[in-house]
Amino acid sequence: MTVFGFSGDPFSNSIGDSFFNGLFGVFPIIFMVVFGLIIFAFIKSGMNYSKTSSTLKDLQRFASQLADDPDDDTAERLADYLRGIDSFSIERTRMEPFRVALGCYQLIMESNSIREETKERVDRQYKRLGILDGEKFADEAPPRSRSSSSHHDIHHNHHNHM
Repeated sequence: MTVFGFSGDPFSNSIGDSFFNGLFGVFPIIFMVVFGLIIFAFIKSGMNYSKTSSTLKDLQRFASQLADDPDDDTAERLADYLRGIDSFSIERTRMEPFRVALGCYQLIMESNSIREETKERVDRQYKRLGILDGEKFADEAPPRSRSSSSHHDIHHNHHNHM
């Protein structure tokens, strides 16, 4: 029987079966791609975290040396270290490396035992990395997620005080 120009049984599932067979053939590929992207994101965030931790430790060493005995050699080594860094990310949830970097900068700029040429070299590296641009974030508290219980407490307290 022919219905609307299609030959064969109009109630046959052959079209639907081939569609679902094709879909189930593509589904594992899509699943593997999504799973791969999730794994990649975890690895990338882990690498960023370890890079930030390493940077923090290095900067803390420089800060300690500069606080104990600010000298031109330490400032030069800091400038060399910063020149080797491609970027200095300022994350509002993890401001410690940024604060330590600003502390090093202030120790260098306020020291009389560090030459002006070295101060200018350090200043150029800080500006290149954008560390001085993020100074406005240094004193801010990290952003906190609002919990539903605090909202409930506020709502509850509102009713008690009426």
